[in-house]
Amino acid sequence: MSAVAGDPASCSRLGGTLRQLATQLRTTGRSTREALEDERDLDHQRDVHDLDRQRLRPVLARARRRFGALDEATLSAAREVDRVGAALQAHSADLAEAVADSRRIADRAAQARLRISDAGVVASAWGVSGIADGQASAEQLAALDRVQAELDTVAALVAQRRQRLVASLRESQAVLTTHAGALRR
Repeated sequence: MSAVAGDPASCSRLGGTLRQLATQLRTTGRSTREALEDERDLDHQRDVHDLDRQRLRPVLARARRRFGALDEATLSAAREVDRVGAALQAHSADLAEAVADSRRIADRAAQARLRISDAGVVASAWGVSGIADGQASAEQLAALDRVQAELDTVAALVAQRRQRLVASLRESQAVLTTHAGALRR
């Protein structure tokens, strides 16, 4: 059992999936840009009549402008999705370290006849205890304070790192919301 909540493997996998999606977004946008650039050669195509050229030019111009906005939003989305994926993978590494630390702390707590609740509170293990051995009781109390302090430090670091991840996600959400709004116009 770990006193730190979270699944580093799932977090890492999600980050990797997002980074792959970012690569796909960049690749798809690149091939579409190349296709539109090929259409710019309309004047050099011999099989297109002058009347057809005149009708196609404004349609293609509108399509290029619309694609330009979509392309900009797609590239921004790719950057943000990649950034979020990287942040999730970094958080996964931090989380894995915190889980390992909390497990080591839990092992030391068990050796000192202490238990850690799901809420991260260290207490004496269940069973018979008393004041028959004052020194053992004092040592256990000192161990309880040490273990609780270590656990609190790990929990504080995890909370701080989660806040950093949340801030990064909110920044990305704001960027993507701005681009989505621009596309709706």
